[in-house]
Amino acid sequence: MRVLTGGGVTCTRYEFERLMRTIKNLKKKYGFKLVVGGPGVWQLRGLEDKYGIDVIFEGEAELTFPKIVKDILEGREVPRHVWGESPPLSLIPPIVTPSRNGIVQVTRGCPRRCRFCSPTMFNFRSIPLETILKEIEFNLRSGIRAIGLTTEDIMLYGANGLNLNVDAIKKLFDNVIRLARKYHVTDPIGFSHVTLSSALVAKEAVEYISEVNELSNNRPLFPQVGLESGSPRIVAKYFGGKPYPWKPSEWWDVVINGSKLLNNNYWYPCYTYIIGFPDSTPDDYILTIELIDRLREEGFKGWTFPLILVPIGGTLIEKSGYKELLTLKKLPQEAIDAMVAGWSLSIKFSYEIYPKVLSGIKNPLTRRIMTALAKKAIDAMVEWMKGIKNDPEVIEKVYSKVNIRTLRGLVKATALQYK
Repeated sequence: MRVLTGGGVTCTRYEFERLMRTIKNLKKKYGFKLVVGGPGVWQLRGLEDKYGIDVIFEGEAELTFPKIVKDILEGREVPRHVWGESPPLSLIPPIVTPSRNGIVQVTRGCPRRCRFCSPTMFNFRSIPLETILKEIEFNLRSGIRAIGLTTEDIMLYGANGLNLNVDAIKKLFDNVIRLARKYHVTDPIGFSHVTLSSALVAKEAVEYISEVNELSNNRPLFPQVGLESGSPRIVAKYFGGKPYPWKPSEWWDVVINGSKLLNNNYWYPCYTYIIGFPDSTPDDYILTIELIDRLREEGFKGWTFPLILVPIGGTLIEKSGYKELLTLKKLPQEAIDAMVAGWSLSIKFSYEIYPKVLSGIKNPLTRRIMTALAKKAIDAMVEWMKGIKNDPEVIEKVYSKVNIRTLRGLVKATALQYK
C-alpha cells in the first residue's frame, strides 16, 4: 500500500518504531534480552542494533523458542538469528488465552509451493479436530461470540498433500456448527482462504459448507483467494501448483468455473493478484486485464485487488536473489491498466454489496451513519483511482505530501479526493 499512497512511513512502521523506543528504554533500565519474532520479522534483518534486538526468531516456535528462552535465562549465548524447527502435530498445544475475534488455526503451511508465498515454506499439516474444538470452546467460554477458521485453503483440511478429503472437511464443519449452536453464535462460520482449483475438486464440500451455514445473498461468506495473474506463462513459472490438478494453461477455466461455483454458493471472494513479477511483460498484464474483463462479463460477485510484489524473506523468489521493491514509476502502462481494471470491478461490487452487509445493523441511526461512511469511502476510492489512471505520478506529486496524522493533513486528504 505504501507504493500506492506515495511512500513515506506506514502506520505499521510508525507504531512499531514508537513501541521499540519504549522497549529500548526499558531494556536499558532492566537489562533484559529482546527476542522478536512473527511473520514479518524478516524485515528487521540488519536492523538489530537500531532497535536493540538480541535475537530475530523466524519460523515455528513450539520446539525451538522454549530452548532459546531457557538458554537466555541461564546466561548462555544464543545466535543473533534463529530459525524455528517444524513441530509434529502432537507438540502444537491449544491456545491458553482467547484469540482475537475467535480466530482458530485449522491448517499450517501449504503444499502448493508458490514462489512468492511464505506459508508454503512450512510443512503442511492439518490441526487435529480435537484441538480445534478445544480452542473454539475456550474462546466461546471466554465470552467471544464469533468463530473464524484460519488456513491457507479450507479445502485442504485433512488432505494428504493435494489429495483432498471431503469427509474431513464435512466433519470439521459439522462439529464447529454444533459448538456454535450450543453457544448461540448466529454468524456463519467463516474462514480466511480458499483456492479455486481445490474448490472445484471438492465441489461437494463447498456446497455442504454453504448448506450448514445457511448462507444466502444476505448472509454470504467473503474468503480471500489468490488470482495472481491471467498469464499462463506467469502461472507456470511462479505458482504452477495452484491450478493442480489442472495445468497452468487451463488457469482461465479454473478461475471462471471456480468463480461461478463460489458465487452460486454465496461465497463472494476477494481475489488478489500480483503486479510486478520479475519478468512480467506488457502482454502478461494484458492477459490479466482480459481475465478480469471476462469475470465482469460473467457477472462475478466479489473483489479483485492488485498487490505489488514484495519479495518476502524466506520465500523461493527471495532466495533466488530477487529483492527489488517496485514503485509505480517502474511499471509499464499495461501494469497500471491491470491495477485499474481490478479496482473498477471491486468498486462496482462494493456499491452493490455494502447496503446488504450493513442491513443487519439493528440500530437505525448506526445503520444510517455506517451506510453514509461506506458510500463516502467508495466514492473516495473512485476519485483516487481516476487520479492514478490519468497520471500515475499523482502519487508522488500530491498524495505523498499529505500528512494524515494531523487535522490539517486529514482535511487536505479528504479534499484531494474530490479535486
